[in-house]
Amino acid sequence: MKKLAIVLLAFALLLLVLGACGEKADSEAALRALLEAEIKQQILDFKYDDYDGDGTFEAFAFMGEAQNPEEDEGYRGEIWFVNEQGAQQLEEASRHSIYWGLLDVLVFGERKFAAATTFGQTGGLVNVWGVKDGEPYLEKISGNGYSLEQIDDTNLLLWQTTLDFGYYDGILMGRTYKPYWFYWDGESFREYGGTKITKEQLRKCDGAAEILDGIYGIVGDIFYRGNGIININHTVLQSEGDINNEYVTLRLNGTKISIDDTYENVGGIYLSALAPDIAVYPDLPEVFA
Repeated sequence: MKKLAIVLLAFALLLLVLGACGEKADSEAALRALLEAEIKQQILDFKYDDYDGDGTFEAFAFMGEAQNPEEDEGYRGEIWFVNEQGAQQLEEASRHSIYWGLLDVLVFGERKFAAATTFGQTGGLVNVWGVKDGEPYLEKISGNGYSLEQIDDTNLLLWQTTLDFGYYDGILMGRTYKPYWFYWDGESFREYGGTKITKEQLRKCDGAAEILDGIYGIVGDIFYRGNGIININHTVLQSEGDINNEYVTLRLNGTKISIDDTYENVGGIYLSALAPDIAVYPDLPEVFA
Protein backbone atom coordinates (compact mmCIF):
# COMPACT_ATOMS: atom_id res chain seq x y z
CA MET A 1 0.00 0.00 0.00
CA LYS A 2 2.84 2.35 0.86
CA LYS A 3 4.59 1.58 -2.44
CA LEU A 4 1.35 2.27 -4.32
CA ALA A 5 1.01 5.66 -2.62
CA ILE A 6 4.57 6.57 -3.59
CA VAL A 7 3.96 5.55 -7.19
CA LEU A 8 0.74 7.57 -7.35
CA LEU A 9 2.47 10.61 -5.86
CA ALA A 10 5.30 10.34 -8.37
CA PHE A 11 2.78 10.03 -11.22
CA ALA A 12 0.91 13.12 -9.99
CA LEU A 13 4.13 15.13 -9.85
CA LEU A 14 5.01 14.01 -13.37
CA LEU A 15 1.63 15.20 -14.62
CA LEU A 16 2.18 18.58 -12.98
CA VAL A 17 5.59 18.93 -14.61
CA LEU A 18 4.28 17.90 -18.01
CA GLY A 19 1.35 20.26 -17.60
CA ALA A 20 3.66 23.16 -16.74
CA CYS A 21 5.87 22.36 -19.72
CA GLY A 22 2.80 22.22 -21.95
CA GLU A 23 1.55 25.58 -20.68
CA LYS A 24 4.99 27.09 -21.23
CA ALA A 25 5.13 25.74 -24.77
CA ASP A 26 1.60 26.96 -25.52
CA SER A 27 2.42 30.41 -24.15
CA GLU A 28 5.64 30.63 -26.15
CA ALA A 29 3.83 29.61 -29.32
CA ALA A 30 1.10 32.18 -28.63
CA LEU A 31 3.61 35.01 -28.20
CA ARG A 32 5.46 33.97 -31.33
CA ALA A 33 2.20 33.91 -33.28
CA LEU A 34 1.24 37.34 -31.91
CA LEU A 35 4.56 38.76 -33.08
CA GLU A 36 4.34 37.13 -36.51
CA ALA A 37 0.87 38.62 -36.99
CA GLU A 38 2.19 42.07 -36.07
CA ILE A 39 5.43 42.07 -38.10
CA LYS A 40 5.85 40.59 -41.56
CA GLN A 41 9.53 39.72 -41.14
CA GLN A 42 11.35 36.51 -40.40
CA ILE A 43 12.01 35.72 -36.75
CA LEU A 44 15.74 34.96 -36.59
CA ASP A 45 15.90 34.69 -32.81
CA PHE A 46 13.26 34.37 -30.10
CA LYS A 47 14.34 34.46 -26.44
CA TYR A 48 11.36 33.41 -24.30
CA ASP A 49 11.70 33.57 -20.52
CA ASP A 50 10.49 35.11 -17.27
CA TYR A 51 12.91 38.05 -17.34
CA ASP A 52 11.93 39.77 -14.10
CA GLY A 53 11.12 36.66 -12.07
CA ASP A 54 7.46 37.57 -11.50
CA GLY A 55 6.05 34.31 -12.89
CA THR A 56 4.95 35.85 -16.20
CA PHE A 57 6.83 34.94 -19.37
CA GLU A 58 7.70 37.33 -22.16
CA ALA A 59 10.12 37.35 -25.10
CA PHE A 60 12.67 39.43 -26.97
CA ALA A 61 12.94 38.71 -30.67
CA PHE A 62 15.21 39.60 -33.57
CA MET A 63 13.30 40.17 -36.80
CA GLY A 64 15.19 40.50 -40.07
CA GLU A 65 17.79 38.77 -42.21
CA ALA A 66 21.48 37.95 -42.41
CA GLN A 67 23.35 40.88 -43.92
CA ASN A 68 25.79 38.80 -45.98
CA PRO A 69 25.96 35.18 -44.79
CA GLU A 70 29.02 34.31 -46.88
CA GLU A 71 31.07 37.17 -45.42
CA ASP A 72 29.65 37.08 -41.87
CA GLU A 73 28.69 40.76 -41.96
CA GLY A 74 26.09 40.59 -39.24
CA TYR A 75 22.31 40.83 -39.31
CA ARG A 76 20.00 43.59 -40.51
CA GLY A 77 16.73 43.96 -38.68
CA GLU A 78 14.80 45.05 -35.62
CA ILE A 79 14.53 43.93 -32.00
CA TRP A 80 11.05 43.51 -30.57
CA PHE A 81 9.54 42.80 -27.18
CA VAL A 82 6.35 40.78 -26.86
CA ASN A 83 4.14 39.72 -23.96
CA GLU A 84 0.45 38.94 -23.46
CA GLN A 85 -0.42 42.65 -23.86
CA GLY A 86 1.13 42.88 -27.33
CA ALA A 87 4.34 43.55 -29.23
CA GLN A 88 6.51 46.65 -29.42
CA GLN A 89 9.68 47.56 -31.25
CA LEU A 90 12.46 48.70 -28.97
CA GLU A 91 13.25 52.35 -29.66
CA GLU A 92 16.97 51.83 -29.18
CA ALA A 93 16.96 49.18 -31.93
CA SER A 94 16.06 51.41 -34.87
CA ARG A 95 14.56 49.99 -38.02
CA HIS A 96 17.04 48.08 -40.19
CA SER A 97 19.93 48.45 -37.77
CA ILE A 98 22.85 46.07 -38.33
CA TYR A 99 24.03 43.80 -35.50
CA TRP A 100 27.12 41.67 -35.03
CA GLY A 101 25.04 38.73 -33.87
CA LEU A 102 21.62 37.83 -32.60
CA LEU A 103 20.39 38.01 -29.00
CA ASP A 104 22.28 36.90 -25.91
CA VAL A 105 20.63 36.31 -22.53
CA LEU A 106 22.39 37.27 -19.29
CA VAL A 107 21.25 35.50 -16.12
CA PHE A 108 21.71 36.96 -12.63
CA GLY A 109 19.68 34.95 -10.15
CA GLU A 110 16.00 35.30 -11.01
CA ARG A 111 16.67 38.30 -13.25
CA LYS A 112 17.46 37.88 -16.93
CA PHE A 113 18.44 40.38 -19.61
CA ALA A 114 18.57 40.39 -23.39
CA ALA A 115 21.63 41.88 -25.07
CA ALA A 116 22.55 42.75 -28.66
CA THR A 117 25.55 44.48 -30.24
CA THR A 118 25.25 46.89 -33.15
CA PHE A 119 27.57 46.29 -36.10
CA GLY A 120 30.53 48.57 -36.84
CA GLN A 121 33.76 48.28 -38.75
CA THR A 122 35.76 49.00 -35.59
CA GLY A 123 33.43 47.41 -33.08
CA GLY A 124 29.92 48.30 -32.02
CA LEU A 125 27.82 49.15 -29.00
CA VAL A 126 26.10 46.72 -26.66
CA ASN A 127 22.53 47.37 -25.53
CA VAL A 128 21.05 45.46 -22.59
CA TRP A 129 17.31 45.27 -21.95
CA GLY A 130 15.48 44.12 -18.84
CA VAL A 131 11.79 43.86 -17.91
CA LYS A 132 10.00 45.64 -15.08
CA ASP A 133 6.24 45.70 -14.42
CA GLY A 134 5.65 44.01 -17.76
CA GLU A 135 7.57 46.62 -19.76
CA PRO A 136 11.05 46.47 -21.35
CA TYR A 137 13.64 49.06 -20.36
CA LEU A 138 17.22 49.84 -21.34
CA GLU A 139 19.84 49.24 -18.65
CA LYS A 140 22.32 52.10 -18.06
CA ILE A 141 25.26 49.83 -18.83
CA SER A 142 24.13 50.09 -22.48
CA GLY A 143 26.01 52.07 -25.11
CA ASN A 144 29.37 52.09 -23.33
CA GLY A 145 31.28 49.22 -24.91
CA TYR A 146 31.41 46.92 -27.89
CA SER A 147 31.47 43.50 -26.23
CA LEU A 148 29.91 42.13 -23.05
CA GLU A 149 31.11 38.99 -21.27
CA GLN A 150 29.44 37.48 -18.21
CA ILE A 151 32.07 36.02 -15.88
CA ASP A 152 29.88 34.49 -13.17
CA ASP A 153 26.51 35.05 -11.46
CA THR A 154 27.58 38.54 -10.33
CA ASN A 155 30.41 39.90 -12.47
CA LEU A 156 30.81 40.82 -16.11
CA LEU A 157 33.28 42.53 -18.42
CA LEU A 158 32.51 45.34 -20.85
CA TRP A 159 35.15 45.91 -23.52
CA GLN A 160 36.00 49.38 -24.78
CA THR A 161 37.57 50.15 -28.13
CA THR A 162 38.94 53.63 -28.79
CA LEU A 163 41.80 55.53 -30.41
CA ASP A 164 44.28 56.10 -27.57
CA PHE A 165 47.40 54.06 -28.31
CA GLY A 166 49.61 57.12 -28.52
CA TYR A 167 50.35 60.64 -29.73
CA TYR A 168 51.90 60.80 -33.20
CA ASP A 169 52.63 64.23 -34.64
CA GLY A 170 50.58 65.53 -31.73
CA ILE A 171 47.47 63.52 -32.63
CA LEU A 172 46.00 60.84 -30.37
CA MET A 173 45.48 57.73 -32.51
CA GLY A 174 45.89 53.97 -32.68
CA ARG A 175 43.00 51.62 -31.83
CA THR A 176 43.10 49.72 -28.54
CA TYR A 177 40.82 47.26 -26.75
CA LYS A 178 40.46 47.16 -22.97
CA PRO A 179 38.17 45.41 -20.48
CA TYR A 180 36.33 47.26 -17.73
CA TRP A 181 34.78 45.46 -14.76
CA PHE A 182 31.08 45.58 -13.88
CA TYR A 183 28.71 43.71 -11.55
CA TRP A 184 25.03 43.12 -10.83
CA ASP A 185 24.11 44.45 -7.35
CA GLY A 186 20.67 42.84 -7.23
CA GLU A 187 18.90 45.92 -8.56
CA SER A 188 21.03 47.31 -11.38
CA PHE A 189 24.37 47.00 -13.15
CA ARG A 190 27.21 48.94 -11.54
CA GLU A 191 30.83 49.52 -12.52
CA TYR A 192 33.88 48.99 -10.34
CA GLY A 193 35.03 52.61 -10.57
CA GLY A 194 38.67 53.47 -9.98
CA THR A 195 39.80 55.49 -6.97
CA LYS A 196 43.07 57.25 -7.68
CA ILE A 197 46.12 56.27 -5.59
CA THR A 198 49.76 57.39 -5.62
CA LYS A 199 52.93 55.42 -6.32
CA GLU A 200 53.88 55.89 -2.68
CA GLN A 201 50.63 54.30 -1.54
CA LEU A 202 51.04 51.40 -3.97
CA ARG A 203 54.59 50.72 -2.77
CA LYS A 204 53.19 49.78 0.64
CA CYS A 205 51.88 46.54 -0.89
CA ASP A 206 54.08 43.45 -0.98
CA GLY A 207 55.60 43.06 -4.44
CA ALA A 208 54.66 46.54 -5.66
CA ALA A 209 58.13 48.09 -5.53
CA GLU A 210 59.59 45.53 -7.94
CA ILE A 211 56.73 46.04 -10.39
CA LEU A 212 56.88 49.84 -10.26
CA ASP A 213 60.65 49.87 -10.69
CA GLY A 214 60.27 47.68 -13.75
CA ILE A 215 57.86 49.99 -15.55
CA TYR A 216 59.52 51.79 -18.44
CA GLY A 217 58.58 55.41 -19.00
CA ILE A 218 56.60 57.85 -16.90
CA VAL A 219 53.90 56.55 -14.54
CA GLY A 220 50.62 58.43 -14.79
CA ASP A 221 47.26 57.82 -13.10
CA ILE A 222 46.89 54.72 -10.93
CA PHE A 223 43.37 53.46 -10.19
CA TYR A 224 42.30 51.01 -7.48
CA ARG A 225 38.96 49.23 -8.06
CA GLY A 226 36.69 47.53 -5.55
CA ASN A 227 37.28 44.07 -7.05
CA GLY A 228 41.00 44.31 -6.28
CA ILE A 229 42.07 45.36 -9.78
CA ILE A 230 44.67 48.13 -10.08
CA ASN A 231 45.42 49.86 -13.40
CA ILE A 232 48.69 51.76 -13.81
CA ASN A 233 48.86 54.08 -16.80
CA HIS A 234 52.29 55.03 -18.11
CA THR A 235 53.73 56.75 -21.18
CA VAL A 236 56.79 55.80 -23.19
CA LEU A 237 58.60 58.42 -25.28
CA GLN A 238 59.39 57.27 -28.82
CA SER A 239 61.60 58.75 -31.51
CA GLU A 240 60.83 62.22 -32.87
CA GLY A 241 58.68 63.07 -29.85
CA ASP A 242 55.97 60.47 -30.39
CA ILE A 243 54.42 58.94 -27.24
CA ASN A 244 53.01 55.48 -26.61
CA ASN A 245 50.29 55.07 -23.97
CA GLU A 246 50.65 51.82 -22.07
CA TYR A 247 49.34 50.27 -18.86
CA VAL A 248 49.92 47.49 -16.36
CA THR A 249 47.05 45.65 -14.67
CA LEU A 250 47.60 44.35 -11.15
CA ARG A 251 45.51 42.42 -8.66
CA LEU A 252 45.55 43.07 -4.92
CA ASN A 253 45.06 40.05 -2.66
CA GLY A 254 45.26 41.08 0.97
CA THR A 255 48.51 43.03 1.11
CA LYS A 256 50.14 41.34 -1.89
CA ILE A 257 50.29 42.67 -5.43
CA SER A 258 50.71 40.57 -8.57
CA ILE A 259 50.50 41.25 -12.30
CA ASP A 260 47.16 40.22 -13.82
CA ASP A 261 47.71 39.16 -17.44
CA THR A 262 44.36 37.42 -17.87
CA TYR A 263 43.49 39.58 -20.87
CA GLU A 264 45.67 40.65 -23.77
CA ASN A 265 47.28 44.05 -23.26
CA VAL A 266 47.47 46.14 -26.44
CA GLY A 267 48.08 49.48 -24.74
CA GLY A 268 45.99 52.59 -24.31
CA ILE A 269 44.80 54.71 -21.39
CA TYR A 270 42.62 53.40 -18.56
CA LEU A 271 39.89 55.73 -17.31
CA SER A 272 38.65 55.80 -13.75
CA ALA A 273 35.31 54.59 -15.15
CA LEU A 274 33.90 53.68 -18.53
CA ALA A 275 30.34 54.47 -17.36
CA PRO A 276 30.71 57.15 -14.63
CA ASP A 277 26.97 57.46 -14.01
CA ILE A 278 26.77 53.87 -12.70
CA ALA A 279 30.28 53.57 -11.25
CA VAL A 280 30.95 52.90 -7.56
CA TYR A 281 34.27 54.26 -6.32
CA PRO A 282 35.73 52.29 -3.41
CA ASP A 283 37.25 53.53 -0.19
CA LEU A 284 40.92 52.56 0.01
CA PRO A 285 41.88 49.50 2.08
CA GLU A 286 44.19 49.88 5.07
CA VAL A 287 47.21 48.63 3.14
CA PHE A 288 47.36 51.99 1.33
CA ALA A 289 47.18 54.03 4.53
